[in-house]
Amino acid sequence: MSEHDAGGGWGEYMTEPGGVISAMLTPFTSDVGPVDYEWLPGYLRFLEQGGLHGVLALGTTGEGPSMSVSERERVLDIILQNRGNLHVLAGTGCAALTDTIALSRYALDRGADAVLVMPPFYIKSPSTSGVLGYYRALADALPEDGKLMLYHIPQVTGVPITPEIIDGLLESHGKLLYGLKDSSGDWNNSQMLIERYPQLRIFTGSDKLISKALAGGAAGAITALSGAFPQLARAVYDAHHHNGDVAAAQSRLTALRDKINQLNTPPALKAALAWTSDLPETHVRLPLTAMPNEEATALRAAYEALLATAFG
Repeated sequence: MSEHDAGGGWGEYMTEPGGVISAMLTPFTSDVGPVDYEWLPGYLRFLEQGGLHGVLALGTTGEGPSMSVSERERVLDIILQNRGNLHVLAGTGCAALTDTIALSRYALDRGADAVLVMPPFYIKSPSTSGVLGYYRALADALPEDGKLMLYHIPQVTGVPITPEIIDGLLESHGKLLYGLKDSSGDWNNSQMLIERYPQLRIFTGSDKLISKALAGGAAGAITALSGAFPQLARAVYDAHHHNGDVAAAQSRLTALRDKINQLNTPPALKAALAWTSDLPETHVRLPLTAMPNEEATALRAAYEALLATAFG
């Protein structure tokens, strides 16, 4: 039975990462304080009970690049120890190749399903051969049964993952290359990847594109909003698989995404968790700053209006 035939119950388990995966948040005790490690197990249960199929730890929304390697390792330990039925992808891209290798090996050795690695982001407009060489050096250092996913988010890194890079990695490390997360927000690019690379698991990183991605043959979606609004994201998946009103479910999620697009995503989601969950308040880390109270109030009003149409 494939994951697409696994049924629509909220407790179904997929043999491979797929469906709706949260780009989960990382909790901090203050904007300059340490990670609030004790907060994480309760958050994982919130996401699992919200119907999600997995989590991506330490990605962009999870403020991974704002953390040290040792902090990221400890976060991964706690997540993997408390994963329940959730698949776990680990964001392991760092500024230094040596750190990326060390963190990627750590994640895979301890049981992460795959590592998701952004390209080197500190040098703008690197050559294709340079980026390919970076990924090949990483792949050379990973265990033979490891799973490497590429992270295409050029609006953040300034470095796109091009077909030339993917083709080169497939040629040299085809057994390791597992998939790609496309967070460009460009459906045409995602569709090209799905059609050109049927051997890879392609995920959209856009909440707005979940329905298109599922209909177009993607493995699923790895999105930010599912980290605070899991039921709204899961509703799109369920509507797709059970002949529900996909357009309505996607419209609600898109409307919320449009509202948050006017804000800064991690602060908005951490503010939202105060009223979508029973979790204690948590913080972003500098250079991010907390959402102003008036913006949080407006976001909550918009969410409650959408929730009334979705489940009321």
